Amino acid sequence: MLERTNMAIVLCSSEPRLKKIIAEAGFKELSLNKILAKALLEKDKAIRSFFVADEVMKIVLSIQGPVFLTDYEMLFDPRYNIDVLRLFCELSRRTKIVIKWCGTFDGNYLKYATPEYRDFHSYSIHDYDITCVI
Repeated sequence: MLERTNMAIVLCSSEPRLKKIIAEAGFKELSLNKILAKALLEKDKAIRSFFVADEVMKIVLSIQGPVFLTDYEMLFDPRYNIDVLRLFCELSRRTKIVIKWCGTFDGNYLKYATPEYRDFHSYSIHDYDITCVI
């Protein structure tokens, strides 16, 4: 399945065997937060939020081959106003990508944080061209 899809695959499990399968399929792990933060620090603070999606695209596409995306929590920062799942779908149109979901999944919704936090997001999986693996 990993080799045949152009759809973003969202991994909603921390099963070690799944990470092994992803690695064996040739996916390279990309821990995004530090790399993205460094790239954004080079931008003027007043306009930084306008560059987030473009920088993510550049960073991910700089990896030759399929990508296993981890550590991307900063994308949920409300200052950036990003639809994170839509960004993942855009990435999947350009490269094979598996995303290690950093929130919860209830069967219909992928959630990041909880409602009392400003960075809370809830995404109906039916609104996106993704596959969730549990």
